[in-house]
Order: sequence, then structure tokens, then C-alpha cells
Amino acid sequence: MLVYYKFGIGWLIFASLIFIGCDRAVDPSARRQSPDNFQKISTGESNPTSTFSPAKLIKVDVETASLSYLSEQKQYKGTTQPQKQVSWRSQTEGTLLELSVEVGDRVSRGQIIGKLDDRILQTDVAGKTGELIALESELAQAGIQVKNAQIKLEETEIQLQQAKSEALRYQDLAKTGLIAQQQAESFKTAAKIAEKALLTAREAVKLEEQAVEIVRGRITTQRSAIAESKQRQAYSQIIAPIDGIAIAVPKDPGSLVRPGEEVITIGDFSQIKIVVPLSELDLGQVNVGQRVKVKLDAFADRQFFGKINRISPTTNPLSRQIPLEILIDNPNNLLKGGLLARVNFASTTESHVIVPERAIISEGDLNYIFTVAKHNGDKTSKVTKRRVTTGERANGKVEIIAGISPGERYVLRSSQPLKDRDLVGLSILSQ
Repeated sequence: MLVYYKFGIGWLIFASLIFIGCDRAVDPSARRQSPDNFQKISTGESNPTSTFSPAKLIKVDVETASLSYLSEQKQYKGTTQPQKQVSWRSQTEGTLLELSVEVGDRVSRGQIIGKLDDRILQTDVAGKTGELIALESELAQAGIQVKNAQIKLEETEIQLQQAKSEALRYQDLAKTGLIAQQQAESFKTAAKIAEKALLTAREAVKLEEQAVEIVRGRITTQRSAIAESKQRQAYSQIIAPIDGIAIAVPKDPGSLVRPGEEVITIGDFSQIKIVVPLSELDLGQVNVGQRVKVKLDAFADRQFFGKINRISPTTNPLSRQIPLEILIDNPNNLLKGGLLARVNFASTTESHVIVPERAIISEGDLNYIFTVAKHNGDKTSKVTKRRVTTGERANGKVEIIAGISPGERYVLRSSQPLKDRDLVGLSILSQ
């Protein structure tokens, strides 16, 4: 009996010690907290001593508004080349005596940059000039012959007149019986002979005049031959046809150059030309003079702008593509030929803020979007419900005509429905 009594007393002492320890562990200020204060904490109302648990905040994905175009802009590839490219090809045969230009050198139009051996051409010109002098002498002689024939013609005309007069006079005498009729007939015959002599003299004049024309024609031909030879001689001088930069020099001094062979190629790099193959489906979206964006892999950190200069009037029947020529100003010769170019055709419509359709909240005929203020250090922020005016929709995106500006942030999606002025937590995917 005594044993059970002692055992019960021990358990009572142990239980008392546990109760006293728990009572001391409770913060005295917590025991003094009023029921009202407890209610504020439990409902999440703000007070100086309350804090929010990040786990209880609405999580949102945030994007930054920027200007863009609703329709996707296609990219076309092309290669840069000089606006104009001209090859100087020889029009005569000769040895290349000198060429003062190398690849990369700048030349001006009309500048003499080289010379072919023209000694054979000089000899040819001299020979043909001598032949011309001989022909001119022959022409002078032919002229004298014409004059002689004309004098002969005049004499024959006088003789004919005299013969006719004599024939008439003797015919009258024969009628009166003063002379015999046979004698009168002889004078008549002499007049007929004079007429034939006149015809012959006239033909002689014509023949001499024709001879003069033939010589004159030969002189004209000879002068043309001399001019041609002199022109070939002038071709021995290599003259720059345009302003530009030498981009190819396939011949070296001492080389034999034949007609048609290239000696130098010059490119005008004041503007850069890019030709891209445009799909016939996009033909209605481009116009001559339209501004385009150009990216060059060689200048990845820069963007260039050009204009559509020419649209081919024909389409490739196999690829159904249309060559499109674009020009870019190149005043400092920064851009070179042969660079890979990526061309984007700027939309003809005005750019707007473009957002995904899921970011828009529709209430009847009105549309809203939640904008996000600058977040606090703990990645929390307040949202504002803002009315927006929307435009066209396509491919899951919508134009914002008014209500949000580029650079502002908006809620793309949230973990639960939002209300104006809600405090939210930004996800790690937010911009």
C-alpha cells in the first residue's frame, strides 16, 4: 500500500513540472493580445506588426510592352554588291605596257590608268593617211578632166549651131537654084554629125563627173578608215569609265591583251545594291521607294536602312520569285561587296504595342489589362486594372491602340484572378 502511494505522488510532481514549463514558454505579450488584434492578423489587414507570407501572394508572369507589327515580317537574304560595276575590255590587240592601278585603289572617271602598245596602230594610221593624200590628188585630176570635157561640150554646141545655120542657108540657096541640091544636102549632113558630136560630148562630161564622185567616195571611205584606226589607237589608252574602286585587275603589265579581254573592273560603292528573291505571294506588300531594314552579319551590332529601287517586271517561272533591288547609301565606303545581308520589309501600317490575347480581360464591350508598378526589393508589386483600346487581332496577338505605352509592364498570366490594387509576387520568368 505504501508503495502505490509513493508511486502516485511521483507522477503528480512530474505533471506539475511540465505544466509550469509550458506556461513560461508562452510570450507574455501574446497572452495579453486582444481578440481584435488577432482578428486583424488572421484576415491579413495591414498593421505595423503584421507581415505577408510570400507563399500566399498571387504569382504573376510579367512582360514589357514594346512596339511591333501584328503580322510577322519575313526575312530575305541577299549579297551586297556595288551599285554599278563596269569592266574595261580591250577593243584592240596589243601588249599591256603599263597599269597604274591595283585592287582597292580609287579612280575617277576619265582618268588615264594604263596604256597598250600602239606602234602597229600608228603605222596603220600613217599608211592610210598616205593613201588619202593620193586619192585627193586623183580627185584633183578628175576635176580637171571634168572641166576639159565641159569645154569640149561647149565647143561642140557652138559647132552644132554653126552647122545648123549653114544647112538652112544652103537649103534656101538650093531652092532658088543658086546652088545644087546635092551641095545643100552635104551641109545638112554636117549638121547631123554635129548633133551626134554634141551628144558624145555630153556623155563625156557625165562620165568625168561620175569619175569624180567615185574618187570622192573612195576619199570618204579612206577618211572613215583613218578615223577608225585613230579610234583603235585611242583605245590603247586605258581610261576609267566611272568613279569608283578597282575590284579586279586580271592583267599584269607585259601581258598580251586581245580584243574583248578584261583588263580592269571598277565598282561604284557610293551606294550598295542588294538583290533578293521576293516570293510572288509578298509582291503586294512592297513598293518602289519603300524603306527596308538591313542587317549584315559583318556588322552584327548595327542596323542599316535602304530603299527598294527596282522591282523586276517578270517572275522566275520555276521558283515563282521576283528579283528585288535595294539600295543603301554608303558615303564612307564602310560596306563592302560580297557581304551576307538579311532584309526585313518594314510594314506599311503604323506600329503599335502588341500583346498576347491572354493578357487582355474582356468585360462586355470593354477590354482591360493589368499593369504592374515597379516591384519592391522582395519581388512584390501592385497591379492596376487599366482600360485599353484594342485593334486588329491575329495569330493569338492583339494591337493596343491606346491605354498602355512602350516600356510599361503588364501581367501576362496569374496564378488566380486579379483585382485592382492587388499585391502580387513576380515569377522568375517575369521581365
